[in-house]
Amino acid sequence: MSRPKRIDLPFSLYHVISRTNSGDIAFHDRRDQGTFFDYLSRYTEMFQYRIHCYCLMENHFHLLLESHERAMLSEVMHRLLTAYTIYFNHRYGRHGHLFQGRFKSYLVEKSEYLLALSRYIHLNPIHKNTDCNAFSYPGSSLRYYIKGGEPAFLYTKEILSWFRNERKRYARFVKEGLVEKDKLEIYQQRFIGGRAFARRIYQRLMHQQKKGTRSRKSLEKNRERLREEDENRAGRIVKSVAEYFGIQPELVKKGVRAGGATGKARAILIALLRNQMPWTGRRIGEYLGIKREIYYYLRKVEENKNLTQVFKALCNVNYDGV
Repeated sequence: MSRPKRIDLPFSLYHVISRTNSGDIAFHDRRDQGTFFDYLSRYTEMFQYRIHCYCLMENHFHLLLESHERAMLSEVMHRLLTAYTIYFNHRYGRHGHLFQGRFKSYLVEKSEYLLALSRYIHLNPIHKNTDCNAFSYPGSSLRYYIKGGEPAFLYTKEILSWFRNERKRYARFVKEGLVEKDKLEIYQQRFIGGRAFARRIYQRLMHQQKKGTRSRKSLEKNRERLREEDENRAGRIVKSVAEYFGIQPELVKKGVRAGGATGKARAILIALLRNQMPWTGRRIGEYLGIKREIYYYLRKVEENKNLTQVFKALCNVNYDGV
């Protein structure tokens, strides 16, 4: 039986859980956790996702995150898990996948479960180990909710606003969860919310897919605006690479079977688009008119020290058009 297609919507709240293969330990120390947070910060900013809460356990992690205009949860998680696995394998001399192939995501009825889920995630260390102190657990966002000093990628403002921005009130709320267990209504293994919430989501999807509806028109307008913004940014990247190599931009962008300086420029361009743009590999291929997997070009840059240096230098250029 095939697995249901993941529901991926803009302006929606998700509870994401990802587990390692065979219960392998994914986070051995603070360095591992810090590296994971670096990647989490990078990709949530790139794809405009908010992180409300997180908790890293030894062999799995929880995220409570919210999409903005881009509905690209699968790509966010693909980037995050791939980048961290590459780091982890390099550090510990291992090979292969670290996390299970398919992460679990629940679409959340925000008005009903935002606070309950934050408490559930923050108490996860105690659920797994009753001797653990959830308030000082280094892999959790709870300590920032209580003491402040949260990193830029962690959005605490909305949850704390329910407690008049008083961190002690939120701390009491979390402590109450040690006695009052949160009951999360899970429906169809896809929703944290009831049948009525699921029905609203299905109706929303139906209206977006039906031509002529206001929802469909709004979605298409938003996609076109994002596409235009993305292509303008990508154009600036093309121009920067072309100027560096002294080549016409169109040759870099559309050169077929390019060799020499043009071939190197094209490989750098693909690596930069992957690094700087909220695009899938397929979208990069469409933009450049290539059918070959982009990973071929990414490996060329990674395995060539000179190209790697050029790539790092061009990563520091401002492509925002400001």
